[in-house]
Amino acid sequence: MQMKEREGKEILFDDIFKGMELPEISYTVTTDILRQYLEGIDDLNPLYLDEDYARKSPFGSTVIPPISIAICITVSNLIKPLGMKIPPGLLHAMQRYEFTGVARPDETLRIRSLIEDKFEKKGRKFVVIKSEVFNPKGDRIATSWLTPIWPR
Repeated sequence: MQMKEREGKEILFDDIFKGMELPEISYTVTTDILRQYLEGIDDLNPLYLDEDYARKSPFGSTVIPPISIAICITVSNLIKPLGMKIPPGLLHAMQRYEFTGVARPDETLRIRSLIEDKFEKKGRKFVVIKSEVFNPKGDRIATSWLTPIWPR
């Protein structure tokens, strides 16, 4: 299917297959986005906000909270480059993370994703999307397993 034909079309469970690679995306957690996020969750840890404090830490500079990677790993963000949209009614069933490195404010992170599994259970359609997050040096800093229930 050509990109023009897919534009705005819903991606259905039957369109998805195990091993399907999604287009790589990039995302930058800017200092401004980070500050808004931290204020929203009421986390004023100086490791995230105070460069002088963070410089003395083992990290050597400010870092972003690991879970903030969830800001960019959403089904809609991962599907958007396909030129398609998710059907209404998608439910977030589960997400699991493994953190292996740090990200810093204003770094552009690259995210590679693939469909690790899809299955039906009790009449519901599950899709497991595995995403690996890389820092600008190419180091894998996180892996996410996102499991939505696909509505159709």
